[in-house]
Amino acid sequence: MISQKTIDLIQNTADIVDVVSDYVSLQPAGKNFKGLCPFHSEKTPSFFVSKERNIFNCFGCGEKGGAVQFLQKYKNISFVEALEQLAQKYHIEMETDTKIKPSSNFERYYRINEQATKFYEINLTNLEKGKTALDYLIKRGLDIHTIQYFEMGYAPNEFDSLYLQLHLEFEPLDLLEIGLIKKSTDAGYYDLFRDRIIFPIRNELGKVVGFSGRIYQDLPLEAKYVNSPFTKIFTKGEFLYNLDRAIPFIKREKRVVLYEGFMDVIASVNAGIKESVCSMGTALTEMQAKLIKKYTDTVLLCYDGDSAGFEAMHKAIQVLEAQHLNVSLILLPEELDPDDYVKKYSKSDFSHYLSNNQIDVHEFNYQHLKKDLDFSKASNIEKLKLSMFEYLIKLDSGMVMEIYTKRLAEDIQVDFETIKSDLHHYQLTKIISQTLNNRKTKSTDVAIMEKNYQAELTLMNYYLKSQEFREIIDRELTSYFAKDPLIKEILINILELVETKKDGQMDRQLLKQFSAQKQKTVESRLLDKNYSYSLEDLTQLIMTVKCRDIELEIEELKKIAEEYKKTDQSKYLEIHSKIKTLKHKIDALRKDTLWKKTK
Repeated sequence: MISQKTIDLIQNTADIVDVVSDYVSLQPAGKNFKGLCPFHSEKTPSFFVSKERNIFNCFGCGEKGGAVQFLQKYKNISFVEALEQLAQKYHIEMETDTKIKPSSNFERYYRINEQATKFYEINLTNLEKGKTALDYLIKRGLDIHTIQYFEMGYAPNEFDSLYLQLHLEFEPLDLLEIGLIKKSTDAGYYDLFRDRIIFPIRNELGKVVGFSGRIYQDLPLEAKYVNSPFTKIFTKGEFLYNLDRAIPFIKREKRVVLYEGFMDVIASVNAGIKESVCSMGTALTEMQAKLIKKYTDTVLLCYDGDSAGFEAMHKAIQVLEAQHLNVSLILLPEELDPDDYVKKYSKSDFSHYLSNNQIDVHEFNYQHLKKDLDFSKASNIEKLKLSMFEYLIKLDSGMVMEIYTKRLAEDIQVDFETIKSDLHHYQLTKIISQTLNNRKTKSTDVAIMEKNYQAELTLMNYYLKSQEFREIIDRELTSYFAKDPLIKEILINILELVETKKDGQMDRQLLKQFSAQKQKTVESRLLDKNYSYSLEDLTQLIMTVKCRDIELEIEELKKIAEEYKKTDQSKYLEIHSKIKTLKHKIDALRKDTLWKKTK
């Protein structure tokens, strides 16, 4: 659609040194300029720019061309998009070839949004009606340069001021389609945004696709943010705020810093971290992660330091890692968000904190799991152990497992060998679950499964019954003797009741620990009040569970032995020796239990 005359004018007007200098640090080199090539990694400059010939040329990777080609390559954009950006930079009017019919209405929509952006800007910075909103932003630490850089605006507290401004040039239907106005049955058209500070949202190419309006006064019944609705050019979960400006800095720093909200990005850019973007206060989406992947493989995630921020980061990690992005994180102290941190300390302190306090995903997950837990309570320790063991087993990394079992032992003040033993038993639990799932076809195995389940269930009731029984079970079995998820959950809740000294009427207290919907299910797992508890019965149940664990460990070792049968005979014999020892252990357990029973 762009006329050849305009293309020639843009290419002749654009100064290659001026254009490249926006993205690459250039130094004079005779008649030319040189710098580190932005298209490949190098330590010695091989990237040269000729003002005389109006071209760039890299003698390292071979990339060369004019201003348009530089922008195409650097920003990963089309020829037309590069022309449009240069036309905007040099204030060249884009003439179109009237013989070519436009393919869509999108350019018209972008033009309307640009006009709306200017309208909002003027109302904030130039008119009396925006003074209160402007004062609010200045009190929050923003200067006029920052406000103008981010094109922040103000939607007047008037019924239809934007509509009256735009309807002279654009059709009401277009304004409705991009969500700037609405229509009432009796009063005609009215503005969507009223009495709000406005943030224009641009796509990666710099086109305004939508807006977000924020309240600036204490209005408890009003939503803090109102966003443009879903339109042909705007779906909130497909864009990242400030990406268009951040792209050159993302490429230079080889990372993106990802925040939750607008003010966090603004504070970060002011602190010199210009590779900053945000997902605009909502959960990160797959589309946003893919958008990041276009420009970098590395993400530094910095959300609020409160519990909600932790949860949001936990979810964001999964979305980012699904796109094979390398993620590191910043946990801000004192439950501060980035904007508050800058205001409390300083821009330089924030920049320094980001540079020196990055943690990896494993450390974040550990911090996330132990957050708000009280290590003086055994039930809290059990919750952390269960969650951490589950994470480490899924991770399947011996090195990370070693590091965090040691960390766990130090934090809960338990001997490292004890934690290793507990982890080993938990790993067996997973193997047992898989084995039991594979046994369901044989009636004999179904009978064994039922016997083991009943042993767990009865032991759980013994645990509930008295302190004496609890001490025996804790001494004889690991914390993870229960393989059934509900029984395991009930045991942890019993432990919580014991710690809070609620020993009386334990069964009633236990039911109160669960939701109304779950109480009946839990109650059905409790034994009849007339059940005859005895130490003899308890001894038999403990033996059953111990033998089950050893038998399933033997099954797993048999599988491993089979793998070594043809490749490593010595390893094969070593495993069989372990199996033999475990079988003797089962025999000894059964004999000991029988002796106690007859005695």
